[in-house]
Amino acid sequence: MRIGDRRHTVRVEGERAVVDGVALTVLATPGGRTLVRAEDGHEQRCVTLDGQVFAATASLGGIATALEVRTAQQALLAETMATGSTGGAAGSQIKAPMPGRVVRVLVAVGQQVERGAPVIIVEAMKMENEMHAPASGQVLAVHVTEGATVDSGQLLVELELSPG
Repeated sequence: MRIGDRRHTVRVEGERAVVDGVALTVLATPGGRTLVRAEDGHEQRCVTLDGQVFAATASLGGIATALEVRTAQQALLAETMATGSTGGAAGSQIKAPMPGRVVRVLVAVGQQVERGAPVIIVEAMKMENEMHAPASGQVLAVHVTEGATVDSGQLLVELELSPG
């Protein structure tokens, strides 16, 4: 979860949430308000969420703050898509960020690609995720076909990076 510019790790267990290692009791009340109480019982806050399935804003003390809530798989996918999966200096490997199905292969062996060019589309969690070339180069190998089921971390495409 990201609140403003700060990232937090949250694990929910029924009416209990562990935020960055701190255990909290979370009780939903009518009107979108949620009571959050430290398990030691010394502090309690009323947080108002915007009513979305994955809340985009929360208000505490009348001040609204933007939220970004992701499942662990969604966070891993976003991190993988942002950084790319590169191998050593001689080449680059594009791997599946999570289990899914190959929807489209957009490149062929021998094809030149520019950094950021779409290479393959993998459907995971009912969302199509376009994987991009992390650098300019030539496609050395395509290890999957359209319709194939892939595992997390499975090699999809290999590139030979252009010098420079």
